[in-house]
Amino acid sequence: MSSKNEKPQNVVELTSSDDEDNVAAGATRPQVNAPASKATTQQNVPRQSAAAIASSPPVNEAPESRSFWKAGTYAANITIKSTPVQGSLEHARVHPKFLHSNATSHKWAFGAIAELLDNAVDEVQNGATFVKVDRVNIMKDNSPALVFIDDGGGMDPESLRKCMSLGYSTKKANKTIGQYGNGFKTSTMRLGADVIVFSRATHESKSTQSIGLLSYTYLRKTGQDDVIVPMIDFDISGHWAEPIIYSSQDDWSFNLKTILEWSPFASKSELLQQFEDIGPHGTKVIIYNLWMNDEGVYELSFDDDEEDICLRDEANSGSLKKLPKKVLERQSHISYRIRYSLRAYASMLYLGKFDNFKIILRGKPIQQFHIADELKFPKVISYRPQVSAPLKDATAETTIGFIKEAPALSVSGFNVYHKNRLIRPFWKVTGDGSLKGNGVVGVLEANFIEPTHDKQDFERSTLFVRLESKLKQMTLEYWKAYYHLIGHQLPASSTYNMESGGSVLSPVGHGPDMQKQPADQHKLGLASNFQEDMHRDVPSVALQGNVRHNLENGKPAVQPIIGIAEGHDNDGTPEGHPVTISADQICEENIQLFIKYVLYFLPSSLVSCCKLYQHHLHVQL
Repeated sequence: MSSKNEKPQNVVELTSSDDEDNVAAGATRPQVNAPASKATTQQNVPRQSAAAIASSPPVNEAPESRSFWKAGTYAANITIKSTPVQGSLEHARVHPKFLHSNATSHKWAFGAIAELLDNAVDEVQNGATFVKVDRVNIMKDNSPALVFIDDGGGMDPESLRKCMSLGYSTKKANKTIGQYGNGFKTSTMRLGADVIVFSRATHESKSTQSIGLLSYTYLRKTGQDDVIVPMIDFDISGHWAEPIIYSSQDDWSFNLKTILEWSPFASKSELLQQFEDIGPHGTKVIIYNLWMNDEGVYELSFDDDEEDICLRDEANSGSLKKLPKKVLERQSHISYRIRYSLRAYASMLYLGKFDNFKIILRGKPIQQFHIADELKFPKVISYRPQVSAPLKDATAETTIGFIKEAPALSVSGFNVYHKNRLIRPFWKVTGDGSLKGNGVVGVLEANFIEPTHDKQDFERSTLFVRLESKLKQMTLEYWKAYYHLIGHQLPASSTYNMESGGSVLSPVGHGPDMQKQPADQHKLGLASNFQEDMHRDVPSVALQGNVRHNLENGKPAVQPIIGIAEGHDNDGTPEGHPVTISADQICEENIQLFIKYVLYFLPSSLVSCCKLYQHHLHVQL
């Protein structure tokens, strides 16, 4: 941590750099007003007082929009000096509008919340045992605010300034979820217009507590053309909180005044009370002036469930009309509830089970949900992608199986994680409308492909395309081998092309004696070539003898079950190998079934022709 003699300025500009070594070798923290120094490699600007920076005249603008997607539209006050002051370096400036455009990477509010949960989970290595997420009321106007509290290592003054700056990240990519140094800014600005951070930490036997304010409202209404972040720090190593003065008492006091004016707290004592929830170390984040939807209602709903936080528009998407029973069952499944319920989404957010860490939502711990533990007939399949060093030995183990509600519920797809974090939930890799694959769900961790910056998808690289192809193959092969175990049936009115979702003509369902399939015929086997033909989208009429028997008795010829060996146990688990028959038998069966079809469909005047053909081939009916 920096000593008091280093005197970095409290009002900081959000610089944009990913060069951690540059920061360590030069300036101790982002600065805007510090005088130029030979030892400082970071950008510098002409020195002026904090009051001069923070009191720029407001611009004439339209009334402030409370909708996130409209909040970036306002008249910008941009003043750029053509030449730098002597002794200072030119640098790119960050306009407040960038805070908004940067946050649009989060299309989904829960994706932004997940970023903040990631920060707390990353603190497990520093001793964190919980993160609390809750709603609090702002006393100034009784509006709702979103609060996150964790008991991790906390941030000292230098770390907090890096947190508030763009592109700085002290996290190691191979150990933590966060790595870009941008998640805190994008996530907080996506959820609300303003955020205040309280953090307490101990570094080299010195205990500190710091406060930082990132306020889009303040920057807009005061007409700033740089992103200014007021911060104050206290040394709490002694018996009381002593202000840490870097430049002057006036600057420290002005930062405090700005924080009090634009934060939810009206006095210094109220600010200091916020540390009581933290304990000896940890961080508290309060996001206020939450965004609303186009109807002027808060995006986040705190009233639908007192133990949950919901996305209002998603939760109400089907409430205004009466939905069929099947749709209601589908919407009650976790694959749908994660769209609008934070409790459901957070329960699946992390692949590994926490030993000594809890996510506490509105006072109640979230129970982790691992869908792999509830799959029927699970199977583990290893996939070794073709990657270069240092991931040349990477292997992805996929647990695949049927959801417990199958076949009644048509839910399928893969939950793909990256470094323990859910990136793509229920990723459907088979075509829409295809029966093949319904009910098949898989879980895997793919650390060999890179997620997008909002961690809601993967970059579409060659490795990603190969993985998609492999998962589709995995789904089709699993379905082909095991779908009979859950009683899955194809449509009774046709021979169903499972790959394309289409159908081909067959006699099933025609005639007075061929209307229904007996309940005791659910597990009759098909010849192995029929399995091959289904995979190639080609109809087949090569059936086993037991199906021939059905035809002779006026029963449906097409059975929906893949070939099963003799000797199954009572619960349908195969004990042998798929049934195979010789080529001669297949030919004979094809001829028989062809003649049966012709006899059934053709007029009686042509029956004699068929019988002559039958006699010629020496086939006995």
